[in-house]
Amino acid sequence: MSVVPSEVRLESRITSGSRGPRSLPSAAMAYLVAVAVAAAALAAPFLARLQGGHLPWATFAVLSLGAAFAQLFKVRGVRNLNHHITPVLLIPAVLLLPPELVAPIAVIQHVPEWLKVRYPWFIGGFNLCNFTITNLCMCLAARGIMDLHTLIPAEHLRFALAALAASVLFVLVHHGLLAPMLRLARGHRIRDTGLFSFQGMSAEFVLAVLGVTFAAFWRLDPWLIPFAAAPLLMLKRSLEVPQLQAEARVDPKTGLFNTRHFAVTLQEELARAERFDRPMSLIMADLDLLRDINNTHGHLAGDAVLTGIAQVFREELRSYDVPARFGGEEFSILLPETDAEEALEIAERIRKAVAERGYDANTADGPIRATISMGVAAYPRDGEDMNELVHQADVAVYRAKLQGRNRVIDASTSESLLVESAHRAPTLAVLPPLEEPLQPREAQSAASQPPTPIGSPALEAVESAVESAARPHRPARPHFFSVPRRLAAVVGFVGVAGTAAGVAGAVFGTSTDVLGLLVIVALVGVGQALSLEVERVGTISLSAVGALTAAAIIGPRAALALAVTMSAVEWSARRSLFHESLFNVGLLSLASLAAAGVFSIHPHGPVGTGVYFGTSLLAGLVYFAVDTGLCSLAVGVADRQSAFAVWRERFRWLTLHYLVYGFIAGVISEAYKPIGVWSIVVFTLPLFLIRTTQEAYLKHTQRSAQKLREAAETIQTQNVSLEEANRLLKERSTAAMESLSATVDARDAYTAGHSRRVQQLSLAMGRELRLSQAELELLGHAALFHDIGKLAVPDAVLLKPASLTDEEWALMCTHAEEGASIINRLGFLSDAVPAIRHHHERYDGRGYPDGLKGDEIPLGARIIHVADAFDSMMTTRVYRQARPVSAALEELHNLAGEQFCPRCVAALEAIVADQAQVALGS
Repeated sequence: MSVVPSEVRLESRITSGSRGPRSLPSAAMAYLVAVAVAAAALAAPFLARLQGGHLPWATFAVLSLGAAFAQLFKVRGVRNLNHHITPVLLIPAVLLLPPELVAPIAVIQHVPEWLKVRYPWFIGGFNLCNFTITNLCMCLAARGIMDLHTLIPAEHLRFALAALAASVLFVLVHHGLLAPMLRLARGHRIRDTGLFSFQGMSAEFVLAVLGVTFAAFWRLDPWLIPFAAAPLLMLKRSLEVPQLQAEARVDPKTGLFNTRHFAVTLQEELARAERFDRPMSLIMADLDLLRDINNTHGHLAGDAVLTGIAQVFREELRSYDVPARFGGEEFSILLPETDAEEALEIAERIRKAVAERGYDANTADGPIRATISMGVAAYPRDGEDMNELVHQADVAVYRAKLQGRNRVIDASTSESLLVESAHRAPTLAVLPPLEEPLQPREAQSAASQPPTPIGSPALEAVESAVESAARPHRPARPHFFSVPRRLAAVVGFVGVAGTAAGVAGAVFGTSTDVLGLLVIVALVGVGQALSLEVERVGTISLSAVGALTAAAIIGPRAALALAVTMSAVEWSARRSLFHESLFNVGLLSLASLAAAGVFSIHPHGPVGTGVYFGTSLLAGLVYFAVDTGLCSLAVGVADRQSAFAVWRERFRWLTLHYLVYGFIAGVISEAYKPIGVWSIVVFTLPLFLIRTTQEAYLKHTQRSAQKLREAAETIQTQNVSLEEANRLLKERSTAAMESLSATVDARDAYTAGHSRRVQQLSLAMGRELRLSQAELELLGHAALFHDIGKLAVPDAVLLKPASLTDEEWALMCTHAEEGASIINRLGFLSDAVPAIRHHHERYDGRGYPDGLKGDEIPLGARIIHVADAFDSMMTTRVYRQARPVSAALEELHNLAGEQFCPRCVAALEAIVADQAQVALGS
């Protein structure tokens, strides 16, 4: 878990398409040879001395095997570097082993990793040489300082200086050797690698210092080594934060930024554009007909197309542009310092590149072709905030789709579309029942049957929804003492009882270690001053470690002093009320006294130490239970909730932390016996590193939560925009199809208005058959468009006054399939396709196009078949006169069960009977 980049990836410099072994550039290869020669020259003299003398082989085996084991576990970091915990074991090795045993450690360290991963030889070779040189430099420097007996008589001081020198050299030598390789092999500048950044060097130095603690414990008592590893869990989590942050910004499928990062960047660029009065543009893009690609070639092919389009974006955009995957097949591109005209040029360039490229997929026989529709909005012309800009660009995208796809539309020309739609009549989802008694109809003009107007909700409603979605949600800060009357008993009891118990502990306690108490009080005060604010929890700090340490070392006498110290620091920082301070003093006193009681269980003997460390875990758990349990009780009383529910929601996640805190306190207590207050100081640095880790983790969590809230608000706003644009698309498409349907009727003066009448009849029959509202809506669309396939039938066949030949009849029979194909392309009417395709199937199975029979025929198709035949018989044709209602019904009744569905015929008969009854009554 150090920032040691033990793996140097060089794929970007490998020749594309090469089938031979991967190799380094010549300059990097020369540098590798030089490092290898230096490592061999430095290690050879010491390896030659391995044959004689008494060497600490046991220590060597433990540390070298531990380093090898640690090397197998890595945390992937940013810039393609790996992080390991090996420095924690290498530092003790160079401080405790002679140079002849330090030299082979690098080999043992990397062999298991190579067997697991099988890096190319030059990566493993460079890492081996790098660590060999680094380890020996550390060892020689530490040995030189440890041998300065005359100049530095104090052994502990010599050890401390040697450890400091080894830690500094570990950072400088290792990074100093690695940086040139990254430059020569991958072209990275030193600044870009992050090897010499403050964050990277400080984190690695702290790990080295923790290795010094391992070495000190080894010299004191090797059995303490496992307990010094407790902070490693926190360190691992802190090193994962940068990679988590990077992953949180990127869409894994396309490699573009995700919506959350894009929203944050867009907000920042908008603020900058407003502050400096600079242009900025936004492109929204939508891949055309992705569903067809998925249906034809599979979803893996669709993913390949999305990835290919993302690559086009990276190639065609500038380095400072921000492309992102907005969701599904939608993309968004932020163009800083770009006006509308330039943005349109960029969008057109991207559109052409996407259309010209072929996208390879394993599930397709050849390259897949795809197109993209794009909308461009500019600041401040089309909007001055994020929601308005995205909305305008999104509507432009859907206008581009309405106009035929594969085009770029400027948002400035989209406004008329919205304004026009806002003044149209509301949609009639289902047509009303028949308004006139059924009677034979003569031919009418197509103009007398206008299509039902389709419209939209008022534009103000959409704007209101966008405005409400844009308002940020800020949760109220919890107020623990909002009901003083109900809390008086709890606060008073805890405060008074805890203070009294703390006074009793100070009076009857037996410890006289004033210096230790003062040191712990000082560290606890600093820790409390650096406490972290956690939403809906309060504050957490490492002062709990100090309180547990005092409970282990000093005992009950430390409880009240520490409670007063922590409460005083808390009051100075936040000016809490008196009853809150009283409650905190009593709470902390009781928690410390409970932990001191557990720590008092300390058996003697070799087994006693192990039992004591188990007791320390229990002490941390008891401290946590008393502290958070009483706090949860107060919160539950204040908020009228269950105390356990409060604890589970707000404090349960801290359980592991307090177990570790108790363990650390036990280790410090054991180290306190031989070396005194220095044991407390030694653990100060790792503890404050844990605090830094907690702070980084909490900040990352808070930022992630905030970004998620902002992303949710943006998505909600965009959903409104998408619904509006989708409604417009459906409205325009439906209106266009209705016009086409009217065109079909208008081709023949004898059938004018036929589709509209069939629609009304079908809906009336559907209501008679008790269809649901959704089914009626689909039935209305299918009936209106049932003959739209006749657009593909030539006039010579459609309008022929004589009988049709076999070839002409076959051509006429294709109109059902053609109509289904036309409607299927609309997408949102796909559920109506079966009724259109099968409305000429016969109940006995002798119909077309698929020869279905009985209940195999969709109910909607059976209804339309009856309504179509009934209207045809009641309309005058060139070859016959219109029939009376009774004659038409009689023919339908006679053919029920053979050509027509009996249920549908019965429904029509019931409708006609009702109409006749109404007519007689009037």
